[in-house]
Amino acid sequence: MSVIKAAFLEPVSKWFHFIPFKRIWKSASGREQRIYDELYLSDVWNKAHDEIQKQKRDDNCQLERVIAGLMFWSDLTQLAQFGHSSAWPVYLFFGNLSKYIRASVTCGACHPIAFIPPLPLSLIHFIKQQQGYSDILMHCKRELFHAVWNLLLDEEFLRAYKNGIVVKCFDGKYRHVYPRIFMYSADYPEKILLATIRDKGYYPCPRCLIPKSNFWCVGLWNDIKARVSQARTYLRSKIVAARDAIYRLGTPIKGAIVERLLKDHSLVPTLNAFTEHLSPLGFELFLIIVVDLMHEFKLGILKNVLQHLIRILYAVNPANVARLSKWYI
Repeated sequence: MSVIKAAFLEPVSKWFHFIPFKRIWKSASGREQRIYDELYLSDVWNKAHDEIQKQKRDDNCQLERVIAGLMFWSDLTQLAQFGHSSAWPVYLFFGNLSKYIRASVTCGACHPIAFIPPLPLSLIHFIKQQQGYSDILMHCKRELFHAVWNLLLDEEFLRAYKNGIVVKCFDGKYRHVYPRIFMYSADYPEKILLATIRDKGYYPCPRCLIPKSNFWCVGLWNDIKARVSQARTYLRSKIVAARDAIYRLGTPIKGAIVERLLKDHSLVPTLNAFTEHLSPLGFELFLIIVVDLMHEFKLGILKNVLQHLIRILYAVNPANVARLSKWYI
């Protein structure tokens, strides 16, 4: 909350969009098309804005009600090519700011809000002496990730999420600000931590319950419908039962009881901090987990496609590879 309050006082906040709208492009022939190029143009933001305007208040507050559109990123980063120094930062951006300003490295739009600590070496050495240590180590890493978010999603944030908070803005006006989380971007290993699901399990997607056996249908109309009809839901009762089996009965993390409860939905025995705190307020976790273009496209699909094209060029004529390289020098 301290970061949110400070961000609304910074000079860059003079470019904040407080009222969402819909942008329509009209062609010379008169054809209209909706444009989705900013977060504050989305249907989700427009709906959230309408909801807070209709919210009844007992304190007769007449201040303008606006949304602080929160966009989170996190990435475990190796700090040096040699050694094991690493950092695990969590970043906050505001969707109120246009992406053309937000993406500028000089505007100061990025706010580091936390650094997730590593597991203590003493704990790691102890775990490695136990049977099934890899499962225990991964479980502790999940618990640590959500323990940090339990601290960030504190009572002050929850009160602001529900009732808003009065904030003085850069223009000198006071506004009633309601934080809303619209997206969390991360690579796949962190997405599974965020969604509390298994790494490449039977249902590996953090947003839906499409089995790996149906991945070949990607792009087909039936696949698009299935992603909507088979969206993930938070099965808290199963997770709580699995945790009771682990912590009270001493069942292994991947023991028969836990597997019977969780494996069919690719779940893990960790309570999700976001859902535990925010689901009573209407928040849905799995909708905020968005595509990470850098990791999933540029370093994933695009990189593999480029490698395949280079192999084709080499098979046709190795000289073509040298010609292609000259274009990028």
